[in-house]
Amino acid sequence: MAASQASSQRMQKRSRLMKFIAFMILKAMLTLVCWNFYLGSQISTLENTFTSMMLKNHDGDDRDRSDAEQSPLKLANSTAGMDRPMASVHDAVGDNAGIKRQQVGMIVPSITNGKLQGKERLWNILQTRNVTEVDATYWASVPTWDSILQNLHTKHDGGDNTTNKPASPIIYGLETCQSFRDITSSNPSQRRVAPAGLFNTGTNYLSVLLDYNCQNPHRVKQFHGNAKRGHGNEWEVLWGKHSPANSRGKYYKNNKAKYTVDELLPIVLIRNPFGWMKSMCRNPYAAKWKGMGDVKSCPRLKDGDDWNTVNVNFGPGSTHHLSLAHFYNDWYGEYFYNKANDTGINSGNSNSNTAFPRLIVRFEDLIFFPYEVTKTICECAGGVLGHREEDKDVTKGSFHYVVRSAKAGSGHGPASQRNGLIDSWIKYGSIDPKGEYSAEDVKLAEEVLDPFITNEMGYIG
Repeated sequence: MAASQASSQRMQKRSRLMKFIAFMILKAMLTLVCWNFYLGSQISTLENTFTSMMLKNHDGDDRDRSDAEQSPLKLANSTAGMDRPMASVHDAVGDNAGIKRQQVGMIVPSITNGKLQGKERLWNILQTRNVTEVDATYWASVPTWDSILQNLHTKHDGGDNTTNKPASPIIYGLETCQSFRDITSSNPSQRRVAPAGLFNTGTNYLSVLLDYNCQNPHRVKQFHGNAKRGHGNEWEVLWGKHSPANSRGKYYKNNKAKYTVDELLPIVLIRNPFGWMKSMCRNPYAAKWKGMGDVKSCPRLKDGDDWNTVNVNFGPGSTHHLSLAHFYNDWYGEYFYNKANDTGINSGNSNSNTAFPRLIVRFEDLIFFPYEVTKTICECAGGVLGHREEDKDVTKGSFHYVVRSAKAGSGHGPASQRNGLIDSWIKYGSIDPKGEYSAEDVKLAEEVLDPFITNEMGYIG
């Protein structure tokens, strides 16, 4: 009996011990859950604070612009005309130094008040996105169209302000459009267009413009726009948008693509070499050279008596160039001349016929002639201009200009997300890219830069 009673007591003690252990384990688990929730909320708060700081720094303005009253633009309503979240022009090209401004009052630019003359083109674009007012000081910093053309074109292709013919973008390779359409005539639904270009040349911006406004009617009809990239616009060329042209057909960034390189029309973005080199100094990406971080001396084409060599890591492999200006020659030379030219020696005015169709488009024209550039590209590839039916941001039949809204998201966001188009007109239309260089640096660069490329694209002449 005594033994049985002792055994029962031991069982009771063991049961109480097990319950206690289970309770402690449950308590520990609940404590961990609470700590995890608390830490997660703190991390989220820190991330939001950091993001807010970064966005303010991105715009170069340390004032709080979250109030709607501080917005430099006013829309007809709070929802119409707002672009979905996407890279701004500055994000797309790596030029994220913002433009400081002090707002003093909203105006409606007009001929009557003298605020519209010379800026009609930009105001008309903004009105398509329901902009009704703009800050007076901000608007005053926008250059006139005459000033933009003077900085934009060393040679005016299609006229200037002394003729009745309007200025137009410079696009190289239009003679290859028919060849592309002929090559793809047996199955036109397979036709695609995609951007290519060096770093800091606006490839993302071009991709968005095409995605909004260009359609391959054969592909839309076949897939009803439901297939991936069902309108025929790809994010980048098959061999990688930054990879050299000699990688075409040899290297595939996307091995699962259901189309060939012959069914893709590359749209190659090029930029004024002086502006491009300074952008590379700020955002070199995969390129490396001595002194690249020294804003004052960069791009520093020479290191003493020798060239300041540049090494670049691409997906297909590495390339080596005598200097940053030689890198510009070499990379674009392959698209202009259809031959590898990584020796750092000017290609000269050689045969410009290429074995595959392509268009070479200026980054500057993408900003100031977005409609004309997009229309030309689309028609070259056998497409039609027109935004998608599901695109409700613009009215039917209108061109979808990429304009940051005055109210972009929670708290309205920083100014850089609300008015990227105006900022880009101020930034790229007001300043001569050579202005950041000494006379000696300009002379050296012009001696290196390929005269055929720079003359054809209207940069040096």
